[in-house]
Amino acid sequence: MQSGTLPTPIARVGDGCTQLWLRTAPVRDRIRDRFAVDTRSLAAVRIALGLILLVDLIHRAPFIEMFYTDGGAYPFAAYELTYTQYNGLSIHALSGDVWFQQLLFVVAALFAVAFVLGYRTRLVGAISLVFLFSLHARNPALLNGGDRLLRVLLFVALVTPLGERWSVDALRRGSARRTVASFGTAALLVQPLVVFTANAIEKHAGDTWYTGEALRIAMANDVMTVYLGNVITDYPPVLTTLNYAWVTLLAGSIVFLLLPVGRIRMVAALAYIAAFLGMLTAMAVGLFPLALAASVLPFLPAVFWDTLSRYVPERWGDRLPDADDLGPLERPPIERRVIERYRDGQYDAVVSYGVAYGRSLLTVVGFCVLVWILVFGASDVSGHDVPDEIDYSQLDQQSWGLYAPDPSSSYSWYVPRVDLANGSSIDARTGGEVDLDRPPDASAEYDTFRHRKFMQAVRDSDGGSISQGYADWMCRQASENYGVDAEHVRVYRMIQSSPVDGEFDEEPSRQMVIEIGCADAAPG
Repeated sequence: MQSGTLPTPIARVGDGCTQLWLRTAPVRDRIRDRFAVDTRSLAAVRIALGLILLVDLIHRAPFIEMFYTDGGAYPFAAYELTYTQYNGLSIHALSGDVWFQQLLFVVAALFAVAFVLGYRTRLVGAISLVFLFSLHARNPALLNGGDRLLRVLLFVALVTPLGERWSVDALRRGSARRTVASFGTAALLVQPLVVFTANAIEKHAGDTWYTGEALRIAMANDVMTVYLGNVITDYPPVLTTLNYAWVTLLAGSIVFLLLPVGRIRMVAALAYIAAFLGMLTAMAVGLFPLALAASVLPFLPAVFWDTLSRYVPERWGDRLPDADDLGPLERPPIERRVIERYRDGQYDAVVSYGVAYGRSLLTVVGFCVLVWILVFGASDVSGHDVPDEIDYSQLDQQSWGLYAPDPSSSYSWYVPRVDLANGSSIDARTGGEVDLDRPPDASAEYDTFRHRKFMQAVRDSDGGSISQGYADWMCRQASENYGVDAEHVRVYRMIQSSPVDGEFDEEPSRQMVIEIGCADAAPG
């Protein structure tokens, strides 16, 4: 046997593995094509998430004092006693002063702007995630599924190269890859599919979605229905058609979004985005439609951006060369200059090892995120608990039950009545007379959807810390606004059956949620 020649059995094994690898190449290429993401789509995800963060801050800003300070309706005392799984996890809980909360809002907004621009993208995105989680932890009573989806999407997106295109990072780097395929991109693509599929399965457990009746029931909920929704409720056949279309999109998301490529995937992704934007114009569900639309952006293929680029002025075009074609930069980023400096010295092996280790670590993180999405998503829809070793409240974020299994057949609004020392009674929200009649537009009874969520928490508190904090705040507000001491607070929950057939069958019922004297109200 000649030197360097493998023994015959080993050579045959090696040849067999090589042949198997070559034969499976077409399959592997097809799989890769379905999990590869155009880097312009990743840039769109980054910009969309950054803008949603800004919209969220702007939306919350007018109510900073009410929801995030000790002088508001959810003081630190209530924070300590409720949602204890978040205790110690909020920077916003370090102070109950208005100026401190305003400062954190401004800082978070600056990081969100930097994230949109793609400056130090992964670092800035991670800091934005910390601020977002801190804000959520300070007052979980305000949150709905859209907030959780935003938090999860931002976390998953950070394991992908969001700053590869259309970013300050790309300009500093001087190059850009056209597509990326990794465990991170697979996780980013799988996340919305888990949301849609889980929601479709939970809806199947109900009685109305797969019979075409659910959307008509949902749109009869006057608290949740706004703008365009108030128009289409007059057209039951349209609602039935939209009902079946919505269920089809949810149940068929893997077939429509993951399996096709090219133009078919583009058409499917645009259909989903259009559906979510339609939800935004018809339902008061917070950030959910925006987050859902952002989650589908990675499915937009190169053909979409190539077609769109034909209508963009050339001076605005993305002319960065491919990363593999990049020549030497006149002024590389500082981190690259540091790496090259040490490469030229005696630390070349250490630097090479560190770079390789960092890339391998990112691959491992991407794989772990993908497994987390699949495991917790499967646990939610199957009803089986995850192993105790990984059963942690902050990891269990894959429950997606919007309007599932069936939409509610009734809705509620609240009338906060304050009795003043001068013998008069006022509606603490409007300052006018107390009116227990059904309003012409129940959605207008809440300043924002977060007020609706908070009042649900007040109701569920049943005399606990949240309802006590809200009652104390109402007493102080009434005394300050009207110059007369407030003596007594009552909060009524008005419950109305949804007029599914267009007519109200009965008058709203009334339930006492809070009844408390103001003499014992905590000082602001």
